[in-house]
Amino acid sequence: MLIRTFVASVALAAVTAVPTLSHAASSSRSPCILDEHHIVSVAPYQVEERSGHNVFQQVRGAEIFIAAEPGLTAEWLQLNLQRHATAMQGPAAMPDCAFDLSNVRVDVASAGSGFWVRLIAPDTKSGEELLRRAQLLVS
Repeated sequence: MLIRTFVASVALAAVTAVPTLSHAASSSRSPCILDEHHIVSVAPYQVEERSGHNVFQQVRGAEIFIAAEPGLTAEWLQLNLQRHATAMQGPAAMPDCAFDLSNVRVDVASAGSGFWVRLIAPDTKSGEELLRRAQLLVS
């Protein structure tokens, strides 16, 4: 009888602890719409700025390669990401989401086994922050 009581209390403790632990792990990083897809790689998106005869490379965002999925098209991905970017212009609670920055532009291109998603920021400071947030998706 003592063993049954012990086993039952251990099982009850495990059942109540597992959801708590899984909730703590899932809330450590805010969800992002890009988490819905398999991200293969993230690279800086750079533009050339000219000043006289000098050319400077500046980070303006991120290029994300997303693996192809059944039924997913570049147009559908573009539409969903653009809608999300527009929705994020209001008060958002996703501090590490790449779309939680103002004026993020989205450009999606089909690329054989997946899609290149280019997230473009209006300036270098925002571009570097956008790249940092996008890199969190693959780590």
